[in-house]
Amino acid sequence: MTQPSNIRQLLTDAKLGLLPYLDNRLNEIANSWQQLENLHLEPYDIELGECNTIAANEPRPLITQSVSLKCFITGSSKDKLELLLLASELQNSLDATIFEWSNREWYQFEKPLRRPVTQIIGRLDCELQEKPAHSCRLGIYREFDLIYTISF
Repeated sequence: MTQPSNIRQLLTDAKLGLLPYLDNRLNEIANSWQQLENLHLEPYDIELGECNTIAANEPRPLITQSVSLKCFITGSSKDKLELLLLASELQNSLDATIFEWSNREWYQFEKPLRRPVTQIIGRLDCELQEKPAHSCRLGIYREFDLIYTISF
């Protein structure tokens, strides 16, 4: 492949991609949490799921690419309520960051695309860990579809 595909461009482009935009926001959040003891924001993970073509016979067919984002926070189990509140704030920040990127992406073209992201769903899981002792790990899961034309 000589040209990056649309999905690679949408995700990884240094100036316009979702992942660099998300990295910047998560670094800001991690830096703001530095004063909190026993709290650690782990690197996120991303998975690409189902990919579908919509209206393939139309002049501008659309592709939907399912994306799952996983973030983890570890901290002391005695501060579980505080961790849950921070996780809730992180969920809101992640959603806001994804929608901000989507809106910016939508306006950068002469003939606007559909917004790449229109809905985010997710959940929050909490598990107690034995190592280190009395710690817990919160998993934040966000799932959304990237929607883009076959060529733009």
